[in-house]
Amino acid sequence: MPTSCSLCERIQLSEDPLVIRRSSHSLLYHMPGIDLPGYLVVAPLRHVEHAGMLEDAELADLARLQATATKTILELSGVRRVYTLSFGEVLPHLHIHLFPRTDVMVDDPGSLHEGVADGPRLFDRWRKRLAISAPSAQVAELVERMKKRSV
Repeated sequence: MPTSCSLCERIQLSEDPLVIRRSSHSLLYHMPGIDLPGYLVVAPLRHVEHAGMLEDAELADLARLQATATKTILELSGVRRVYTLSFGEVLPHLHIHLFPRTDVMVDDPGSLHEGVADGPRLFDRWRKRLAISAPSAQVAELVERMKKRSV
């Protein structure tokens, strides 16, 4: 682990209200600071910077958790797509954003390019619009439901 990695610190916490599931090699949690129920993040427990560094068991576990989480997000009302993103610029611990693209988002002209949803524009615009300092009741309730379902 590098000298400072906020994701490694999150993984070390024994209690984190946003963590939905911890598997043998991966962690699934709700994105903090964004009031968008179903905006999840999946990450390996071991600090790696990209998927090419994962062992086979880690990769299989991460993919299984990502697939299960994506299916669950798609069951949420108004969600038609799940954008899957990984940048590694600000936080160089591999983590995959599972961003629910809702009907409301594509009804916003600022999220479109020539009448079609523009994924990068939409992602940036709605992350800024939905920024919050603490989890909303809606997010907290969804996290608890997902924990009971085991995602």
